[in-house]
Amino acid sequence: MGKSKTLKKSMENDQKENGIPISRKRKASGQLQQPKTKIMWSINDTDTERLYKELGVGTLSSESNSSSSDADSLTELTPTVVNTNASQIVPGAPKILQPSQCLNTSVGSDRRSSLSLSVSSPVNYTRQKSKCDISYCDTPGPDYFCGLSDEIILTVFRWLPKFTLAKCSRVCHRWNRLVSDDCLWKRVDLANKTIAQGTLSNILNRGVQILRLTKSEVEGPIFSGFTSIIKSTRLSKVQYLDLSMASVPVPVLEELFSVCRDLRKVSLEHCQLSDEVCQHIGENKNLEVINLAMCQGITSAGLMPITTNCRRLESLNMAWSGLQRHSVVYLSLCLPSSLRKLNLSGLRENITDEEVLQLAKTCSGLRELDLSDCTILTCSSLDHIVNHLNRLEYLALSRCYRILPSSIPKLNQLDSMLAVDVFGMLREGALQQLREAMFRIEINKFPFSSIARPTTGIRRTSIWGLRVRDNVI
Repeated sequence: MGKSKTLKKSMENDQKENGIPISRKRKASGQLQQPKTKIMWSINDTDTERLYKELGVGTLSSESNSSSSDADSLTELTPTVVNTNASQIVPGAPKILQPSQCLNTSVGSDRRSSLSLSVSSPVNYTRQKSKCDISYCDTPGPDYFCGLSDEIILTVFRWLPKFTLAKCSRVCHRWNRLVSDDCLWKRVDLANKTIAQGTLSNILNRGVQILRLTKSEVEGPIFSGFTSIIKSTRLSKVQYLDLSMASVPVPVLEELFSVCRDLRKVSLEHCQLSDEVCQHIGENKNLEVINLAMCQGITSAGLMPITTNCRRLESLNMAWSGLQRHSVVYLSLCLPSSLRKLNLSGLRENITDEEVLQLAKTCSGLRELDLSDCTILTCSSLDHIVNHLNRLEYLALSRCYRILPSSIPKLNQLDSMLAVDVFGMLREGALQQLREAMFRIEINKFPFSSIARPTTGIRRTSIWGLRVRDNVI
């Protein structure tokens, strides 16, 4: 032992002998902590009952104290606190069982049955229920939509796809009314679908304006049951209708077009028509574009209401429609002067140079003309086109074998001419010479005609430049 420790110990012994208290330094640094004291509390029977009542529980039943085994288990589940000052035993907090644990009330069937506590009603100091409080609401959640106006809810619904809107309509009466609003159904894409009987009438009744039914199968009748009233009381608002390559019976088409009076652009490519269908189409006086390519059943009687009433027509496609000679003659005489794009390809021997001349005089404002596969046209047709169609920008003469290749450069006289298609008429060497002779004009640029067609190229989500599908979120 060192000298310092020996000296320190001797000083402590002297202080003990003289009765002087020994002062020791605390090793812990900082503010001194108050000494911990054990707090004891006592409570009588009256306070115990009041405490149970404030906790919202009831005391044990008399049956629970009948057996000593139950009392032992109660001692294990509810520990006690001993007050050393008053020598009184204070019961601990009671155990509140779950509702599922309180179902077994038979005596002696289970030890837990005698220990279950009955939950009483909430006391006054608990938090009051609120309509917008998720934790204390009787319903699964608050109805925030009740505080929103119809305009705000419709703005939210505009971001939802159509199949989700159909589910929303089954939530409540208000949502069902809002989902049927016209602003949510302006554009509908049902391409490549099978549309059951009566379904199309519900869509038309919701005010759809842009409707795409490409390659769809429509079952009739369209109006059945209670929707049959719509046919006679309300006209549809459809303005852009695409039925290209659709499988639609003629009676269904007649029923559909009988309620359409505001059409602007319509496509019936590869559909079977009738004179009555054409008559209904002619009742749309604001028609601008009609695509009747590869349609069957078109006659001069069906063309009459179209050419008579649709005087604002700008684009017409009658390619490969099997028109007879007298129907072609009628078209060349009665087409509206407002026409800017015309496709008469595939008429074979039913169109001659005389019809081309009459057509050039009737529709002098043409900018695009397709006469492909008109096999009996000669160089005279080129002369008529050059002399009367001064605004022409595009001309298709593919597979018109009676037109001499040497006469094609006459089109250089048209200052507005931009492109000429002569597929199948020239070999590669002659085609190169033609390109050199007509260096200002593009040769064989468009293998397929886009006149009056709703969808061209890789654009599959729009018709005539208008989007038909919903935004993906």
